[in-house]
Amino acid sequence: MSSTYTSLEAELHDVFWSNEETPELEWLDAVLKNHPGRALEVGCGSGRLILPLIQKGHDLEGLESSSEMLDRCRTAAQEANLSPTLHLGDMSHFSAEEPYHCLLVPAFTFQLSNDPAATLRNFKKLLIPGGLLYLTVFIPFAEIDKELPEDEWYPDHEVELPDGQKASVETRHQIDRKRRILKREHHYRLTDGDKVREHHSEQTICWFTAHQLAKLIADAGLIVETAVADFDDQQAVGEDSQIITIVARKKTNAKAGQ
Repeated sequence: MSSTYTSLEAELHDVFWSNEETPELEWLDAVLKNHPGRALEVGCGSGRLILPLIQKGHDLEGLESSSEMLDRCRTAAQEANLSPTLHLGDMSHFSAEEPYHCLLVPAFTFQLSNDPAATLRNFKKLLIPGGLLYLTVFIPFAEIDKELPEDEWYPDHEVELPDGQKASVETRHQIDRKRRILKREHHYRLTDGDKVREHHSEQTICWFTAHQLAKLIADAGLIVETAVADFDDQQAVGEDSQIITIVARKKTNAKAGQ
């Protein structure tokens, strides 16, 4: 899995994304209401989704590979008078004492896996027979269609903090269309007068066509129940769909841990 979300990248994550809409929150809430039971959010980060869902009464644990993001989630949970069960680990190898009724993998987290097929097999092991997997991925059309310049730095986010500090991040990327791999570099900068803090990170993202994703899921022993595009339950997945959300189920005759 890509090693990211440390130092300034973790510190400024919520600063850059706090004003972004979170359409998945409503979707995740509906999934958990329709499939109650112990659940796990994979890639819970600083708690942007898991904490509101717990406040809605769901039995939800979190898994995160970045210890710094997990610390931020714990802090946010304490401020909200919550005490969620949070795990530090890699989604490809994480194991639990008891399987879950539902796995939530929102916000394109799955695309950070170095081995998507192995990760899906692990997801299957984490589910009870008949358990549900919710998964969202995206296709980076801006990079594919050259709307963003390849191998050139461009401004990504910039914001002034309440204390007067200025935070910014620049990004550049390289894309392998044949292998469907996008490599991004991020350069973070936090300026306070003459003082400047900087941090550089790298991230590798894979993407899939709808057909490839469905085959990966089927090969892992899961059955796709629904697939929708761009968070619109009336919109079928097509070649121009940027965001694909899939709900799949583990076969009811499959044994736990397999």
